[in-house]
Amino acid sequence: MTAKKILFVNDEMAMGGVARVLNTLMAELPEDLYDIDLLVLHNHGEMLGDVPAKVRILSGTSFFNTVDESLANLWARKDWKAIFSKIRLLFYMKTGLIKDKIRRERQKILDTQYDVEVAAKEGFCTVFTACGDSKRKINWVLTDYSVCNYSSNHMGLVKNALQKIDLNIADSRQALIAYETVFRVQNGIDIHNLMKTDKILEGKNEETPELLDTDLPKCISGARFHPQKSIDRLLKASRYAWDQGYAHELYLIGGGEEEEKLRNLAKELRLDHVYFLGYKDNPYSYMHQCDLFVLSSLYEGFATVISESLIAGTPVLTTNVSGCEEQITDPLYGWITENSQKGLNEGLTEALKDRNKLGQMKDHLKDYVYPNEEILQQFIKVL
Repeated sequence: MTAKKILFVNDEMAMGGVARVLNTLMAELPEDLYDIDLLVLHNHGEMLGDVPAKVRILSGTSFFNTVDESLANLWARKDWKAIFSKIRLLFYMKTGLIKDKIRRERQKILDTQYDVEVAAKEGFCTVFTACGDSKRKINWVLTDYSVCNYSSNHMGLVKNALQKIDLNIADSRQALIAYETVFRVQNGIDIHNLMKTDKILEGKNEETPELLDTDLPKCISGARFHPQKSIDRLLKASRYAWDQGYAHELYLIGGGEEEEKLRNLAKELRLDHVYFLGYKDNPYSYMHQCDLFVLSSLYEGFATVISESLIAGTPVLTTNVSGCEEQITDPLYGWITENSQKGLNEGLTEALKDRNKLGQMKDHLKDYVYPNEEILQQFIKVL
């Protein structure tokens, strides 16, 4: 049987959930079934190094070099060349000329007729895929559009593009309902994200620097330090829990544009028990050593880090974000708290009240199995 030619389109490959789940999916798809190309419109990002060797990486033309940048960020950097490029891109999008422009740029980039093309990030990639001639066009939705609509400034353009899309795949049921409601489409299904289960299970037992040798409960969070992840709320909740008499340690894995702000807030709140660990190649050992993982996000589509923590054997406290009810399906997996500062405060104190219960939850998670094979077969079926 001849392998299907498949093209994934992403705007960039910076450290983050989209690039991670995309790399995982490409790695798991059988080579005998799929011949995979990855088009990165603005070809940069730390996760390029994690792209499977079997995947051919294609680069967008210079026209797409600001597709992943906001005009506000470019203005703050006073990058005049990029500002001009972004304004030109926005002009094409606002006037509708972008469709013809994309068709011309595709001719410069692509040398293959694809059986399936997947917009790996909804938004501009959706428009790019819709303007092509691939036989089957799929749009992958990875966030909750009822909370954050990334396409709000270009609704007409995206709605028009969605008329050319054969299937929308959302990573959770809630994300699918939100997307179909916002864009008034009905050709969608939900499939959870694949996990690197073997890597997590191996990584959780690897030798890494141990955390502090104290008897205090150990909490951990891992995220890109971005406003969406709302790590500032977690720091405030940690202060609240301490003030209520629930001493603990809090370890933060990650980095990003808000790191300086968060470090300053930790000092301001006198959080001597908070430790910034930076990015880690293997965060799973740190997760496994801790008693509780905390997700403080404002919104998600399907937070892979929740499932990663459960696979690593650590219960989760999460704000009520899209997908979490499909992950925390057992009371011994963790807690879902109101998505507010008050909810996070109360949730953290509730979780820290009973150290024995945290131990029981970790014991229970030794038998946790993530349905990776079932999810892979769902992807194969729709591709």
